[in-house]
Amino acid sequence: GGYSRYFTAHFALPFVSAVWSCPPGTAMDYPADYLFTFLANHGLLSVTGSPHWRTVTGGSQTYVDLIGKQLTAIRTGAPVRSVRRHPGGAEVIAGPGRPQQFDAVVIATHPDQALRLLADPTPAERRVLGAFRYTSNAAVLHTDAGLLPSSPSARASWNYHLSSCSAEAARVRVSYHMNRLQRLPAGRDYLVTLNSAGRIDPRRVLAEMDYSHPVYTRASVAAQQALPGLNDGVTAYAGAYHGWGFHEDGCRSGVAAAASLGSHW
Repeated sequence: GGYSRYFTAHFALPFVSAVWSCPPGTAMDYPADYLFTFLANHGLLSVTGSPHWRTVTGGSQTYVDLIGKQLTAIRTGAPVRSVRRHPGGAEVIAGPGRPQQFDAVVIATHPDQALRLLADPTPAERRVLGAFRYTSNAAVLHTDAGLLPSSPSARASWNYHLSSCSAEAARVRVSYHMNRLQRLPAGRDYLVTLNSAGRIDPRRVLAEMDYSHPVYTRASVAAQQALPGLNDGVTAYAGAYHGWGFHEDGCRSGVAAAASLGSHW
């Protein structure tokens, strides 16, 4: 009745849209059982007992640098153009260079990008990787506090802009308060706002980016179960789309990809 409509419009839709950066109409298709598993894992279904989150001192750049020091070579500015597998290895063409031979490859991109990289995708790869869709979002880093609720007590880490109580909006409009999310010093508000560039004071814009975020549907959630089967000892896949689309999901999938190639952490 009225309560369920209110719950959907003022909690479920804003929550799913803000967390997964998807438009309200897409949020309505989010599988309920997958959502409630996520809520339970994050302690959001109880008043007490929320998990204690751990962070890496210095941010993710800290362990990226440490891992980089253990690698034989790192090549930046050389986008991979194609990956072709053959018995016992794979051929990779990157940048303007010639094909190079490797024993194995880990493709840590969005699944739609992975399909475009593969010169010889198998039917299983087409079916599983092709089950994932993405939405594009224009993001602006800025210092315009006018995008936050006018009442300081109503401000949160994620601030959803609800224009109506319907699911008809074509784009999600949300502002992430980076001071809260990254414990930045008080004094100036830093925000990342999606799809609301026209509402931001242009004098306060620091950077503009375009992002793609995974869409969770019954088809994509079912395809997740088949992802491990694509790792065949020559090709392995990793990315946040192996889980709920978060940093931790990407890390966990990377460990699994390494294990499929015989390397254990």
